[in-house]
Amino acid sequence: MSKSLGLVVKFEIVRQIKKPVFWISVFLIPILLGGIFALSVWQGESEKKTPEVDENTKIAITDEAGILPKDNPFTLYSDKEDGIQAVKSGELEMYYYIPANFTETKKAEFYQVSEGMDLFTDNPGVLRVILRNYVSARLPEIDVLALTGEFEIEEIKLAADGEDANVIGKAIIPIFIAVVAYYFLVSCGNRLTMTVVEEKENRISEMILTSVSAKHLIIGKIIAMIVLAMIQIIAVLVPAIILIFLNCDNPMVSALLDVIEIDPVLIFVNLLLFVFSIAFMTGILTFIGAVTPTARDASNFMAPAIIGTILPFMFVTSFLSGEVNLLVEFITFFPVTAPFALMIRNAVGSLSVLELIIGLIELGVLSALMLNLTVKTFQKNAINFEIALPKFLKKKNKN
Repeated sequence: MSKSLGLVVKFEIVRQIKKPVFWISVFLIPILLGGIFALSVWQGESEKKTPEVDENTKIAITDEAGILPKDNPFTLYSDKEDGIQAVKSGELEMYYYIPANFTETKKAEFYQVSEGMDLFTDNPGVLRVILRNYVSARLPEIDVLALTGEFEIEEIKLAADGEDANVIGKAIIPIFIAVVAYYFLVSCGNRLTMTVVEEKENRISEMILTSVSAKHLIIGKIIAMIVLAMIQIIAVLVPAIILIFLNCDNPMVSALLDVIEIDPVLIFVNLLLFVFSIAFMTGILTFIGAVTPTARDASNFMAPAIIGTILPFMFVTSFLSGEVNLLVEFITFFPVTAPFALMIRNAVGSLSVLELIIGLIELGVLSALMLNLTVKTFQKNAINFEIALPKFLKKKNKN
């Protein structure tokens, strides 16, 4: 590495890490994702729950179908209209009506004085609990289990050699690597493009290029941005991993750690694909910055590039099914979608050795091509303030 190239790398890294905005961006996305996760957990815990019924609960059931025994404490009204009137007067909190033709209609009615939208309490489900309890009491325990389905089934998938395949456990770490690559794209993609275009837009490159060559400037910027991206990823991963191990006693965390199985081959392959994918995405994003004169022009090209790159996540069910169809093959080897598609397929074990080799060669060649084009385009257009169109398009525009 030449002295001028080293100076560019050092200058870019130091300049960025001194900015408070850099560190805000480092932790902003993880905080937002953590908040969304915590909100989803809270919502899951507060989803519709059947309220507990005791002797203090003012509840009545009119059972015209004859499901409940005659001595049950809930049959207070034999007439439906009397039950509804009791709800209106405040004598009852909940009233259920089971019609005589219940087995045919499979419908019952529930009455309650409304006090607003109660989205998280399954009051109609109280009747299901009462009926199930009374019916279960008249059946053998084995029949109750069979009918209610309140038992667990441990799923064990066997590999060809008869051993436990544990496909999900082996896929967790490789998929996590793909998620880290996605985080790189989301958090650092914009910076990769804008760091190339900002000097041209602010006309700073005219001064910088008096002491540093355009080639060294752009290569130094690319190296610096990748180093900063790795710093950003490590700054998020290390606290997250520490937090996971500090909460090993948490049932959710312990269950996840118990499932995880380390498969060195899958992990190594996804790490290899991660490196090639980062190089490819860096090439695309920096090339956009090299051919566009302003940030506004660059943003017009960035959105299609990023959407195309994350397209495999939109078809993740097709990848997780393990069946390789024409759509999966197309997404796997289409240049823009290849990085994440290859990582996901490797994680679930549907990527053959031949497909892996082809994918690595494709990503390697495209990465080298895009980075080379970026360097050459920036050398020619470092002080050009128009979109750097190919020659044949420029001729067509003139005509």
